[in-house]
Amino acid sequence: MSSNRIVRTAHAGFSARTKSAQFKVSILSAAISSSLLSTQLAAQDLEHREEFLEEIVVTATLHRSRADTVLPVNLLSGEELREQIGATLGATLAEQVGVNSASFGPGVGAPVIRGQSANRVQILQGGIGNIDAAAVSPDHANSLEPALATRIEVIRGPATLLYGNGAIGGVVNVIDNRIPTRLTEGTKGMLESRHNSVSDQQVSVGLLEGSIGQVAWHVDGVYRESNDLEIAGFALNPVLLDSADPEAMEELAESRGVVRNTGARSNAQSVGASWIFEDGYIGVAFNRLDNQYGIPAGSHTHHGEEHHDEDHDGDHEDEHDEDHHDEDDHDDEQHGDEHGEEDVLIDMRQDRIDLEFELPLSGFFDEVHGRIGAVDYEHLEIEGTEIGTRYTQSGVEGRVALHQVEAEGRQGVVGFQGSMREFAALGSEAFIPATDIGSLALFTVQSLDTGSVLFEAGARIERQTLDQVSGGCDRSDTSWSGSGSALWRMTEQSNLIFSVSHSERAATVDERYSNVQGDCTELPLELMVPHAATQRLEVGLPDADTEQATNFEFGLRKHAGGITGELNFFYNDIADYIYLANTELEYDEVMVSRFRQEDASFIGLEAQLSAPLRRSGDHLTKVSFFADYVRAELDSSGDVPRIPPLRAGIELQHSHVHWQAKLRWQEVQQQDNVAFGELASAGYSLLSAYADWHFDLGNREALVFLRGTNLLDEEIREHPSFLKEVAPGAGRAWELGVRFNF
Repeated sequence: MSSNRIVRTAHAGFSARTKSAQFKVSILSAAISSSLLSTQLAAQDLEHREEFLEEIVVTATLHRSRADTVLPVNLLSGEELREQIGATLGATLAEQVGVNSASFGPGVGAPVIRGQSANRVQILQGGIGNIDAAAVSPDHANSLEPALATRIEVIRGPATLLYGNGAIGGVVNVIDNRIPTRLTEGTKGMLESRHNSVSDQQVSVGLLEGSIGQVAWHVDGVYRESNDLEIAGFALNPVLLDSADPEAMEELAESRGVVRNTGARSNAQSVGASWIFEDGYIGVAFNRLDNQYGIPAGSHTHHGEEHHDEDHDGDHEDEHDEDHHDEDDHDDEQHGDEHGEEDVLIDMRQDRIDLEFELPLSGFFDEVHGRIGAVDYEHLEIEGTEIGTRYTQSGVEGRVALHQVEAEGRQGVVGFQGSMREFAALGSEAFIPATDIGSLALFTVQSLDTGSVLFEAGARIERQTLDQVSGGCDRSDTSWSGSGSALWRMTEQSNLIFSVSHSERAATVDERYSNVQGDCTELPLELMVPHAATQRLEVGLPDADTEQATNFEFGLRKHAGGITGELNFFYNDIADYIYLANTELEYDEVMVSRFRQEDASFIGLEAQLSAPLRRSGDHLTKVSFFADYVRAELDSSGDVPRIPPLRAGIELQHSHVHWQAKLRWQEVQQQDNVAFGELASAGYSLLSAYADWHFDLGNREALVFLRGTNLLDEEIREHPSFLKEVAPGAGRAWELGVRFNF
């Protein structure tokens, strides 16, 4: 990639910063107690241009409304989704209760659900796996584009029953309309452009869809380009550097106000069509994604100092290749800095074909719904002008669900899911052997609705196989999952929910085979390959047992009326929890870490509440409270690393028929429950604002919006981030955009 494809700039950071306000426990108390209120306000809701449609949770197998879903779910759609769109999936979901982002610089943002991420959070595209490398290494971005989504659903808590081995911590389902499910009247479209000041990020999005006879078609695309990220203060944490070392002090000074090598450029396009008939449809779509982003300067020399701890996510497989990227595109890209460190660029491409159908049946089943996706994923890690590692992963995944005829309050689904993937790596940093990965699962969910109480139960059996291409260290595991839950409709507007689930997860290819030979023994130290993203020699656990998580959940939900909100308590006990533990052994000044198993527990709460303050004519003022907290401990080895701290806040919103304005304040508590060798993270305050204005342009609708984030210009070191000591979050930013619907 030539140097003009990713422009780098160095701007001085703002020196005036507001000191982080002291965390107020009263905010959390108010959020919890307010969630228990059942007061009704019988006034008409005047939400800003909001259509009051029943929110059907697509990710839940029985496709219930949100009010009748026993799962804790976040939904983002419509204007709310457009307001929250970020460069990464984690950034898009960062304001959702129970969800955080684990960044590896601004180009990577993995969702963290209740303290768990990577291989324990399943990322879905239209209900099936994304088949990329994001879950297996912290420096890999998800191979999907949030700006093309029409809806994002998050299931908080174990969902292995629904979506399998990688969903022991939760599910994020990105839903788009690339395969249309209904005919449209005429041709419709959307154009959007937005610019963000903090990195000179420019985003352009286009969408067009229509119908020809019984065929519905869809075309979309997005282009995003940004420069280096501006920050408040220094990129490097001064506590890690020797103040008596002139070279270190020079490096610290150079990191002021900017995170170097964080420019990015990406584009994605989709085209799809469906044949629509009276009781169903069948459609196909093609999507291509190209994404190039820099890994923050200093990440290969400093972040290892923080992470001499247990890496509970332990998901650090690199799997990419780039045969058809022009290598001369990269010759002039990364020149390194004055201190001899070479910049690292990730260059990713993914091609994906999807087939989806929904067909009527007769007899015991009245409908069948299925989706199959074929993915070709390629990934280059470029150091300076050299290709360090080339990875490839291609595969097919499919899911079919048979819906039973509803009778006397009984509903049910029976389905199966399967996938086949081929993983390979070439190059000097390939530390995981080529492996064929397969899985096959059967599942069922059954429910009984008595009117006042909704009971739901389900079970799943899944078989995973890992077959080494060269070597005999193959492994097959069978996992069982089951759940039972009850939803009591206390009133027409409120529910009480209790659930218990048992979920199992088989170890992944990186957890088993990192630096492991074909005879299931570890490589000699002198032959081991370090993992650049974690700066460790990672050693797999070939005979790892399946993880077994038992999760208890209690929830109270007020889903209608003037005041709405929810309160959730959860306890997740995980036996044989797989994590990456450091040892005292080093080779060539690189720490040796081994995957181990130990029991762990996660306990936490989530609360949110929204209530109107004042209504007058076409004006409505609302207030919202929110808070979440998770505490995670290993049975005998202390705290689980990179667990997000307690956070709580308040949002004020004033809306009119044609405009709205929001002001959001969030307090993030200091995190001092840290693992061995992990640094504590200071708390900080986040102030953000949003405003938009709808207006007519001819006979079409347009919208102008302005969004401000981190308006206090705080230094933000997010605790779940692997690079918090060398790549803090963005400083003060303003985003201006315009959207045109036609």
